[in-house]
Amino acid sequence: MMVEVCVSSILSIQNAAAAGADRIELCAALEVGGLTPSWGLIKEAVALDLLPIHCLIRPRQGHFTYSKSECNIIEQDIVRAKKMGCAGVVVGALTSDFTLDLEVLGTWKKLAGEMKITFHRAFDVIPNPEVALRQLIDLGFDCVLTSGQQEKALDGIENLKRWNAEFGSQINIMPGSGVGVSNVKRFKEAGFTSLHLSGRKDGTSLSIPEGINQELSFLHQSIQESETETLRQVVQVFKSS
Repeated sequence: MMVEVCVSSILSIQNAAAAGADRIELCAALEVGGLTPSWGLIKEAVALDLLPIHCLIRPRQGHFTYSKSECNIIEQDIVRAKKMGCAGVVVGALTSDFTLDLEVLGTWKKLAGEMKITFHRAFDVIPNPEVALRQLIDLGFDCVLTSGQQEKALDGIENLKRWNAEFGSQINIMPGSGVGVSNVKRFKEAGFTSLHLSGRKDGTSLSIPEGINQELSFLHQSIQESETETLRQVVQVFKSS
């Protein structure tokens, strides 16, 4: 049983490890679904040596059809993540008709080499997911992060169960989106062997001194961290016998 925690900071990695999680998806900008983290964050995360680091490679927010220059950036980031000691990368690319971009994905898989490779939630907008799963298996992908083509994984659980039954022996079907303490038992009982969540809560904020313009919006942006106790409860339920 494997619990992956999606994080964007060193503190969240430490909290995930303390909670008994198994691996990290390292990102930046989780508020837009995650972007490629900085090289400095990757270096520090790997140096902690607490959990395997799987690095999201996504150069911008928005759709998953990439230009040639964007593909070049992604290729360089995959190579850099491998050199920096990441255990895996998380990628996704679609054509303009929302099917898998097989040529691009094949190139990225080769660049990843021995690293694990996960296809991210771009999967949830693909019109024929069963065909896509067979294609990802043929490409050699290890894992698909998916909410069952719904906003939240619990709403897509019937799709997830069907895919897991048909393809789970060949590729890891990992539910993600909205997974937490209140519903982890549903995924365990459905037979999944992995889960993805962030377990985030608002962190501490600084008090704003007098004389500072408090109307500046960025002063009120919350810092969210993966919370140890929330993650610990999920891990305990999911891994209980």
